[in-house]
Amino acid sequence: MTKEKHLYRILFLGSVFILILNDLYLKYEFHNFLTGKLSDFAGLFAFPYFFSCLFPKRAKPIYIVTGVLFVIWKSEFSQPFFNLAHSYGIGINRTVDYSDLASLVMLPLSFNYWKTEVKQILKPHRVLKPIIIMVCCVAFVATSYPKHYEELAMNSEFIKIVSSDYQSAKRKLHIYNDAIYNRIYYRIEFPEKMAHISTLIQVDSIDERNTRIVLDSILGFSVASKGSLFRVRYDEETIEFIRSLSKEDIEKLFSKQIQEEFGTE
Repeated sequence: MTKEKHLYRILFLGSVFILILNDLYLKYEFHNFLTGKLSDFAGLFAFPYFFSCLFPKRAKPIYIVTGVLFVIWKSEFSQPFFNLAHSYGIGINRTVDYSDLASLVMLPLSFNYWKTEVKQILKPHRVLKPIIIMVCCVAFVATSYPKHYEELAMNSEFIKIVSSDYQSAKRKLHIYNDAIYNRIYYRIEFPEKMAHISTLIQVDSIDERNTRIVLDSILGFSVASKGSLFRVRYDEETIEFIRSLSKEDIEKLFSKQIQEEFGTE
């Protein structure tokens, strides 16, 4: 017996809407720390909730398996799966970032919401049910555009001094922290090309008013597909452009983006 009425509840429908909105628009219009995490939080609320509505007697295993698979998905252990998918032209992708595991907090919140009886935002209707199921399936499958990734593996010691205290500087930089390996990832963005260059940086306080930002390593670049999940198509012009950049070119782009983020010239 399913719990179909749960499919019409406001927090569930809201989480699916946020997931779709973020993946199809917000990520590419306002690419930042918030949009980078929003899909994980919304998805971990909606995904196990949806399947628990269809298979209510297996709700607990569904939530447990979802958490385990998410941890594997966000780790290096899942890379062979992506390599196999890409070899068949299936464009799925993810970014290894252990800070994403913070979104696991949504699982107990979602499970508790699923168990409670809350007023529905819509009245159950046989026409609405297949529409909701179809939208959910699309939202869960198409969470990320496929990406073309290439390593650059360049070392750098480029230093940028900004007039900002340490904590304010870290907030303005929109950095990605890897707490396990104590690394700070930073992206040089090409939003109009749906591409970015991944780097490792160091951020150190000089004094109360100044902070040193060091471009430590240039890791690689990523270009999102303009195709679909099963038809991968990349902008070769963008790929060739980024391939042609020298270390000095990338350092200049890094410096320019830092200036823009801190509102300096």
